[in-house]
Amino acid sequence: MGIDNRAAGATAAYLLTQWLGERPGDILVVRGRSSFRGEDEREAGFRGTLRESHPARAQVDVIDDEDRAGALGVSVRAAHPGLRAVYSMYAGAGGNTAVLDSFGALEQRCDAFIAHDLDGENAPLLRQRRLSAVLQHDLRHNLRRACQVIMQAQHALPGPIVARPSTVQIITPWNVPPL
Repeated sequence: MGIDNRAAGATAAYLLTQWLGERPGDILVVRGRSSFRGEDEREAGFRGTLRESHPARAQVDVIDDEDRAGALGVSVRAAHPGLRAVYSMYAGAGGNTAVLDSFGALEQRCDAFIAHDLDGENAPLLRQRRLSAVLQHDLRHNLRRACQVIMQAQHALPGPIVARPSTVQIITPWNVPPL
């Protein structure tokens, strides 16, 4: 169980290409320093959908190598002058704020920014409309589903045991739940 990470990456690519339209510019993709299967799947979904929907648009990768917001900000400022949007698969504490601040320091507009996880950093950024959307994984849904599977395995509930990934929730400034 868990989130369908490939679908999450594809969703991010779809939304960003819709928001950017035919305007020129590339997309910054922020990843964590250690590769985990979820990020690899997100990246594959993102890259495949971006290539399919807008093959001329480049994906510029930046690794949050030190898990420090300041170092990430420096990497973003050195990354690429033609960036128009951001897909943050992972950024350590303060990382998404550092990315946004880097765009500001370069006097460069960030037309769209999608991050993962509605946490203590991303929720305020979303409410302030500094993020365009947050892709959220509904942990409560997973917990309910896990309980159902356990009860089905114990024959307390009828039906076949089917493990499915949870869907990606798209949270915008207009539907941010209270934390």
